[in-house]
Amino acid sequence: MVVAVVVVAASLPRASVDAQQPRRRNPLIAQGREQADDLRFEESIQTLSAALVRSGNSLEDRIEIYRLLALNYFALNRPEEAEGALRSVLALRPDFTLGSAVAPRVREFLDEVRQRWESEGRPGVTQRAPAAIRIEHRSPAERDPGSAVTLQASVDDPDDRMSRLVLAYRQGTRAVYRRIDARRNARGFTAVIPAADVRPPLVEYYFEAVDQNGVPLAARGDVAAPLRIAVAGGDSVLTSWWFWTGAAVVVAGAVTLGIVLASGGGNGGGGPTPPPPPPTPATIIVTAE
Repeated sequence: MVVAVVVVAASLPRASVDAQQPRRRNPLIAQGREQADDLRFEESIQTLSAALVRSGNSLEDRIEIYRLLALNYFALNRPEEAEGALRSVLALRPDFTLGSAVAPRVREFLDEVRQRWESEGRPGVTQRAPAAIRIEHRSPAERDPGSAVTLQASVDDPDDRMSRLVLAYRQGTRAVYRRIDARRNARGFTAVIPAADVRPPLVEYYFEAVDQNGVPLAARGDVAAPLRIAVAGGDSVLTSWWFWTGAAVVVAGAVTLGIVLASGGGNGGGGPTPPPPPPTPATIIVTAE
């Protein structure tokens, strides 16, 4: 069963909306699809989860993200999460179909999900958009290597949709994120990054609120724009002062930092020193592959 779904996930044609809205689509959708095509299903799920909670997604974008998530979960033999993603699609488009290009077993699974969803009164279909979930968190300062990091977060969930708050973290900038559930406490939620994973030059992480089916609802940071903790003792460029004081913007897999460099220099004479010229903006690209 898994082999059949792998073929489907790699060869499934793009939704027709790609031709209708080619200019401004969420770039993480294409990235997640490419990862699925390469059979990197866990990475694809992380990327698509980030895409889902980004602002500006159209209805068709959301349907496409849920569809790809469902196929990834199905390929990994995680039917509960696959069903959750498909239920989210059906709530947006009750007549949704996967098309004839998908393996019969996958279409049968969608039919079974649809029957259960309809028998339960089509949950999720509503005239009112749900209230936004807000995750409040402040990143800690630099840490020493080998010291566990305790992270605190609070969640404002007006409609009580969140089931779990997940911490995703990794050492450095290349590894696949590890995911652990945060624990509730009197102030909200706490999660600990183990000491063994706190090594120079940095640790990247983000928080993700998920529903009872594991579908992302909101995030603080994400796989493409994570929060960061500098770890002392590293000699990487990522621990330099300008990396942490620049304004970081993630663009197509790279981190673009807008750095303000002061243009100094004397006047070369004996007269009064003129005021310095306006700071010159510079852009430094740090590729994060």
